[in-house]
Amino acid sequence: MRVIVGICLILLFAFPVQADQTLVMARSDAKAGHVMEVLRETLPEYGYSVAHVQRCDGGMAEFDYKTDFYRVVFFGKVEEVRRILARHPEMSPYLPLKIAVIAENNETLLAAMDPRALSPMFPDDPELQLQLSRWHSDIQAMLEEMRQLKK
Repeated sequence: MRVIVGICLILLFAFPVQADQTLVMARSDAKAGHVMEVLRETLPEYGYSVAHVQRCDGGMAEFDYKTDFYRVVFFGKVEEVRRILARHPEMSPYLPLKIAVIAENNETLLAAMDPRALSPMFPDDPELQLQLSRWHSDIQAMLEEMRQLKK
């Protein structure tokens, strides 16, 4: 179980740049289960597919972090990811994209890596720079929708 927790944390928070520039976050007053359900419905509206949902709450208890809901949603656009990985295989740790959904007190916290944090790694690829900005915009918009959810 410790391995799963480690993988979840590494995939979500292992970034090559400063931490203050890497996360996009939102809080919602809605229950985590509801937020998760709506997020899974919202992703296809933006053209993304859910690749996998990883439960992390059980493993977090081993580290004395008590939560009844901790999930990481892996998502992307299959052809887009394949095209980027063909040109930049070093992007594989960051794809598919991920959003963590965590119950915290009576709120739900959502956190994702800001894709633009990867920009310094690819200064000579304007197409990828544009893609990173598009992903950021989509993630921001989806998180804003989750922020607006009612209980």
